[in-house]
Amino acid sequence: MDRTRLDQRRIGWLAVLTAALVCGCQTVRTPEETIAKSNIPRELNKVSMPAYVVEPPDFLVVEVLEPLPGRPIAGTRLVRPDGTITLGFYGDLYVAGLTLPEVKEKIVVHLRKFLSDETLGLIGINPETQEQFAIDPRDSDRVYVDVDSYNSKHYYIYGDIGLPGRYPITGNETVLDAISFAGGLTPTAAPNNIRVVRPAPPGACCEQLLPVNYAAIINGGDPTTNYQLMPGDRIVVYRDPIVRTTVLLSRLAEPFGVVLNQILTYSFTVRSLKSINIPINGVAATRNATATTPIGPGAR
Repeated sequence: MDRTRLDQRRIGWLAVLTAALVCGCQTVRTPEETIAKSNIPRELNKVSMPAYVVEPPDFLVVEVLEPLPGRPIAGTRLVRPDGTITLGFYGDLYVAGLTLPEVKEKIVVHLRKFLSDETLGLIGINPETQEQFAIDPRDSDRVYVDVDSYNSKHYYIYGDIGLPGRYPITGNETVLDAISFAGGLTPTAAPNNIRVVRPAPPGACCEQLLPVNYAAIINGGDPTTNYQLMPGDRIVVYRDPIVRTTVLLSRLAEPFGVVLNQILTYSFTVRSLKSINIPINGVAATRNATATTPIGPGAR
């Protein structure tokens, strides 16, 4: 009777655990009506990214017209892990955290140690008065700086997705683009449980958790939750609750399966020995008796 009650209690707790896992307690979602009325960038309502900030491991194109003879400055420059680029003979510069106009200004100011202001395009002539005037280093037409390869800005997509990982961002991707690039949802994914986690900018109180209505995006063409991705965004595709419950139950049952398998193996061995009339506890004694029994013509 007591054992029956114990089994009933175990079944009851297992049912409660299963129900909790199926229902799942997730972070409270922001209502889509609130999102639709907000100014969050999304498909059909995208925004331009702020000025690009150079960071490792970006590649920059740096060209200078008429540098020192035999000391050209042209080609791509890797932003090293320490934030510097090399200009060869002219030395190294720290450029991490700067925008392109700031990088250009820093390069021009640095090159004034080697080249004249006329060569660097820092002096202009008024065509009417023929008077010289100073030109801002950022406006020089003798030095060219641009990004050759955008490598430092990314978004991330994880969970039950075909190819989870980190992907470069160009400023135009949406959630639907990201899921397509990552190979689409797997059969174990929960299409109704996808969200974008947006890290808080410096000075903000907390991150944003933006729900994604995947069915509305795909089947209804609704762009409300097809957000424009920003650098650092995390797209999380959660697993279907039924699959999660099945995996958990399988893990809970695995130790019992191992023990049961050992018991069945032992039982099979015992039955096999009994079937050939060999006493289990007398095997060693029988072998010892056989070894000590003399064999030969004089044996008695």
